Amino acid sequence: MLHRLLKLACLAPLPLFLWQCHAEKPKPRAPTPYVTTVRIAYTPMALAAMIHNKNTLAVDAYYYGDPTPQALPKADKLGRLALSDERYGWSSDARRVQFDGNIDTSLLPEIRGEPQLMIGAESLGPDGVSDDLMSCKTWIGTVKMAQAKPPLIACELDTGDKDSADDIVAADDAGSRQ
Repeated sequence: MLHRLLKLACLAPLPLFLWQCHAEKPKPRAPTPYVTTVRIAYTPMALAAMIHNKNTLAVDAYYYGDPTPQALPKADKLGRLALSDERYGWSSDARRVQFDGNIDTSLLPEIRGEPQLMIGAESLGPDGVSDDLMSCKTWIGTVKMAQAKPPLIACELDTGDKDSADDIVAADDAGSRQ
């Protein structure tokens, strides 16, 4: 029994290390109408710390919809009906990333309105585990909004950063209004 537990303890981190070996996105599937590009920006201190610590960035895209009354039992505790969840690891030099948008189209009749999208990110240490090195802004909107203007995920050093991810997003918003 002890031998089996030790073997399991040694093999359990293996998927994290193997995932870490692929700092770039896996081979893309056929394009869908829900493909979305995401832009990534860092404060100078956050980028320097990421490079120094050999971190990667895990970016998540959660596709969901507001369920119809009949589909409410399928919704999560926040009242969202999950359509897809994609997560990829990216190296610190990635500035634009693409999500395939392979949502479960059989669920589209069970949502009201357009499919929604929530995008977030977190830094991962060399061991593939979240290390809270940075705080990244979350983007929430419709898939159509994301396709019209690729969302910007801005990241700042979690402690002691002299710049702000909020400033990066505000400058981007101001630039798009001009």
